[in-house]
Amino acid sequence: MILDEFMHDKPVVVYDPNEKRAHVIRYLRAYDDIVVVERPLEIADYLVQSPEGTIAIERKKASDFLASITDGRMFTQIEHLQNYDDARIVLEGAIFTKTKMGACFCVDNMGKPLTKKKGSRARAQPMTTWASRYFIHPHSLTSIFKKIQDMGITIIPSGGAYDTADLMHFWATRGEKKETLEIRRKVKTETDYDRQLFILAGLPGIGAVQAIELLKNYGTPMQVFSAFLDHSPKNFPIKGLGETRVKKIRVLLTNNLLEVEKTRMIEHEFKEKVGLLYEILGAKEAELMDMTKVDLTPMLRERGLKLTGNKPVLVARLLDSMKLEEKVDIKRFVQVYNELRNSKDRHHQIPRDLALFYSKVLK
Repeated sequence: MILDEFMHDKPVVVYDPNEKRAHVIRYLRAYDDIVVVERPLEIADYLVQSPEGTIAIERKKASDFLASITDGRMFTQIEHLQNYDDARIVLEGAIFTKTKMGACFCVDNMGKPLTKKKGSRARAQPMTTWASRYFIHPHSLTSIFKKIQDMGITIIPSGGAYDTADLMHFWATRGEKKETLEIRRKVKTETDYDRQLFILAGLPGIGAVQAIELLKNYGTPMQVFSAFLDHSPKNFPIKGLGETRVKKIRVLLTNNLLEVEKTRMIEHEFKEKVGLLYEILGAKEAELMDMTKVDLTPMLRERGLKLTGNKPVLVARLLDSMKLEEKVDIKRFVQVYNELRNSKDRHHQIPRDLALFYSKVLK
């Protein structure tokens, strides 16, 4: 699909209606040398008309990036992005890894720089950053980044909405304008034959070519499965399918994976309880952070504490003055910790900071 009605002197940036509330759009519209257009997009969040051609952009905040890995959306979106020759993921914010905890933390927005008032000296001020945690092991995240790169998708870091808009503007205006801008649609599986190929292509080491060859020789997916079970892995009749690959497929078709699922359920329960323990530890801090400075002032006065400082400083001051019993629901923490200790298997290790706190409250 070509946007003929917008093919004039200025390059075009198209955005999906789902992005219309994003600050990126406001920043893009501030540029006079590009045209910003809203159109429903099946693939990508933005399309940029660049000198090299159409750039498909999927905008991901750091938290959304990790969440889409967890729920499986990421690679489906990447497969769709591959319909474009130039596809990019703009990653807003930052991701930090914590190998000992087996988790990743993310910050969606890097914040605004301090502005220096005229006639005054700029001062460095500490800034409290709130990060979200996802139970994705750093080693797994490294592999995922590598896989995305191997699939031909470029990941571009961005500090926030303003930087994302600036990147798109740069890509659109850095050379002579391309005459066309293409909007492509998802390739949908419509026939039973396509669905059969899709089933076979899900087997380990089976690509589109091998799936077609298998279906051509055996007729149906069921007969293909039977062939993998009936023939010896060493002498499988289809060329290109070696012994190792056939063995992997046989294992997949014959293994009882119920025990594996039980292990996954235990792991999921373990992660949930660890997350709940951290919530219990941070509940008071979260409660205070939800309050305004006006609400915090009487509490500070009651404890004879200073009233100066921004809200994070005031909250930290209050927390330092509180007893442990005031800050943490110890009974609830001990209950959840004991449940966690009883339900975990030998492969799970309770984070050290939680174990130390548990030992502390038992004394």
